[in-house]
Amino acid sequence: MRVVRLILLGLLAYIVSVVFLFPVAPIADYVKPRIKPVELSNVSGKLFSGQVGDVKYADDLLPLEFKNVTWKLAPATLLKGGAGANVTFEGYGGGGVAQVRGQINGDIIVSDADFNANAKELEVLLPGPVADFAGKITGRFSTVKLANNLLQTLEGQLNWDDAIIVTRLYGPEFAANLGKLNINIEPQDNAAHMITIKSAGGDLSLDGTVAMAGNGDYQTNLLLTPSANAPRQLVQTLQRMTRPDGGGRFKIQHSGNVNQGT
Repeated sequence: MRVVRLILLGLLAYIVSVVFLFPVAPIADYVKPRIKPVELSNVSGKLFSGQVGDVKYADDLLPLEFKNVTWKLAPATLLKGGAGANVTFEGYGGGGVAQVRGQINGDIIVSDADFNANAKELEVLLPGPVADFAGKITGRFSTVKLANNLLQTLEGQLNWDDAIIVTRLYGPEFAANLGKLNINIEPQDNAAHMITIKSAGGDLSLDGTVAMAGNGDYQTNLLLTPSANAPRQLVQTLQRMTRPDGGGRFKIQHSGNVNQGT
């Protein structure tokens, strides 16, 4: 029995040493070709904890990039049917934290994600120089689930303080002060989501929803209400888009597909 116990202790010590001391670079070289369109560079550290200098999501629709991504294994995730790590990251003038878990079936789940960003830094995600942003963005996503590399579930909230959009889409450049903008995202059935948008305290108040289907189809229903002090150019632009109702509100309805750029 003493020999068996010593053998088991030796195996346990070996497993622990592998987890804590095994370099992550060889594993990263194996993983990189299998996680496209995600690209990793400057990977260092051990399997238990380490750092990726640059993480890119090389997607034409929404190319994302984060710097100084660190991880530390979270053993408790084994009880949830997978293996995961607590991560930190920097990007877009801010950064954040999250827990990332890979399930046995291949699903990827991100939970308890908190982050902040400079709205100005997010302009690079636009399809060209169509607008300028100002303000500070904070967000929290309780759940993000990917299955077969497709988004299945997204639940969380975005808050944009001192939100200002300067746009050139509708003729001469003009600024829209939205005050405080809140976006709430709730999952529905069949990978669909309901996005609720509200803003207050600026030259233009927004109130409405965007219904997003699992295949990328969306339906927008928004009410835009300019304040009494709203710039004349802003009101004129809204009048070119649609007619106001009896209360001075402008109703915007639009449908399309995000995957087709419509």
